[in-house]
Amino acid sequence: MVAVLSHFTTYLSQSLCGGSSRKLIAGWWYSILALSLLISIMTFWTVSTRSTAESFSATWSTIIVVGLCIGGTMVMRRFHTSIAVGFFMGSVVATSQLFFLMFLVYLGYAKDRSDYGYSSASEKLSAFLSLSQCVLLGSFAAILGAHRSQILDKNADSTGAGSATTTGDDDATYDPPQGDFA
Repeated sequence: MVAVLSHFTTYLSQSLCGGSSRKLIAGWWYSILALSLLISIMTFWTVSTRSTAESFSATWSTIIVVGLCIGGTMVMRRFHTSIAVGFFMGSVVATSQLFFLMFLVYLGYAKDRSDYGYSSASEKLSAFLSLSQCVLLGSFAAILGAHRSQILDKNADSTGAGSATTTGDDDATYDPPQGDFA
């Protein structure tokens, strides 16, 4: 499965970005940022015109996606350690699942509104945007998982946290303490 995904994302990077998987990851991320902006704008409309429950769900998902956008941009631009990229990938997957659930919630709101004879166009639009964000985030996580080595900073992983030394000296080794500690 990983090999198929790697071949597919390599094909995408060759056909869309001139062979650069870093450009593919960045372009996918920018499309997520654009859709997040649109969802954030839709939230203001939802809060001003809909019920408390629908307003809360829209506001909460917007807070989560704005936090993901800020943190993800920091990881993509500055923090290229394996722990940061791994945490970011986990956050992307969790947010993708949140937006799938929001898709289902908005479909439920649309059905309820249509059952009562109200217009449900905005709920259907919100459902579509949530599904689009879910697909974008899920595919971004898959692309990032297949090409995370393109993002990771080689020097940060060899001398950063979790290595034998924190001074950056690659020749230093760890000598365990000797003696009976029991």
